[in-house]
Amino acid sequence: MRAKFAFPIVIAGSLALAACGSDGAEEAVPEEEAEAAETTAAENGDTGEESATGTDSESPVKSQASDGSGQADMRKKMQALDYTEFELEVEYDNDEEYEAQLELKPDNSVVAGYEDDMNGIKKQGIQAFNDLYPLVEQLEITPSSNQEEEIQNILSTFSLPEDFTDFSLELRFSDGTKHEFEVEK
Repeated sequence: MRAKFAFPIVIAGSLALAACGSDGAEEAVPEEEAEAAETTAAENGDTGEESATGTDSESPVKSQASDGSGQADMRKKMQALDYTEFELEVEYDNDEEYEAQLELKPDNSVVAGYEDDMNGIKKQGIQAFNDLYPLVEQLEITPSSNQEEEIQNILSTFSLPEDFTDFSLELRFSDGTKHEFEVEK
């Protein structure tokens, strides 16, 4: 009698384990594919999200893989800075300019982008963040910083020519205070 019930129980148990159990290999593939798609989208400047404000210059980078790589990492790094907003515009002759923006928005999304007319570079999202963050991190600007010294420091850090016609920097510090440098030549 035992053998009569043992076979169906073994079969039913095997099917149940096969249906419910997983060694994790099946789950890892879709996540890896999602991360690869996210990387490809980031490299192409496609964030997969529409801007909350509707402007191209402020498209928040949202991670497509459940916020596992993009936004969470950028948010953490931005929170370590003394600034929640860094916006730089430097204009040169021949209508060339350099614009850069890093911002931690009140909703904790991160906006990153820059356009370098002199070198024909325009990046948004994760790629822009990865280029800009190390530069902004090097700056030690305070509300009492000397404007001339900081302008030279910024130009040097960002490898920008000194013969600008217009220089504008807007910073918002973590405590909410705002600081601006504006110089026209």
